[in-house]
Amino acid sequence: MKKVYFSTFSDIRSNYFQAYPIFFLLASLLLSLLPIIAQSQSLNIQIDVEPEVETTVERSLDFGQVITGMGLQTIPPGSPNMGVFQIRALRTQRLIIQMESDRELQHENPDILDTIPIELQAAYTNFEMEDFELSTPLNDIGQSIVLESQSNNPDSAWSSIYIYVFGNVDIGNVPEGVYTGEVVLTVIYE
Repeated sequence: MKKVYFSTFSDIRSNYFQAYPIFFLLASLLLSLLPIIAQSQSLNIQIDVEPEVETTVERSLDFGQVITGMGLQTIPPGSPNMGVFQIRALRTQRLIIQMESDRELQHENPDILDTIPIELQAAYTNFEMEDFELSTPLNDIGQSIVLESQSNNPDSAWSSIYIYVFGNVDIGNVPEGVYTGEVVLTVIYE
């Protein structure tokens, strides 16, 4: 024979609350927070953040067309074929600048082991002046420079310096083709 149990609503409710106390605690917390969420407001903010230092290549170093066995080819200081970097940063910011370059240019074909010796030097101008005649030689170990703006624009927040790269290559009796190397300008800023 089957037994059937009857209980009142209060018995069912009390048994249910005893069986699921965490569920009811979370449900009551959620219901208490809903009016707060419904009354919240938001504000969108957009800020354009510029980098503290920006380096661009203004002009690539150009030895022009060379012929095998041509010998020493030079880009003299002040030549329009010099490489030029521009460094833009906050005025009065201190930069440490170091230039490193390969000592030899390698042929694009890795099977050709002949190389072309290269020797590069650099100079810089401050005060936002792109004028090689006013440049100072860049030392090999890293030059510490504080950026300054021109005297006719003392309120400017930004300033630029220019790095000029020049030097020579010695074209021996090497196989024809494209020879490449790398010049790395390292800029450390505080």
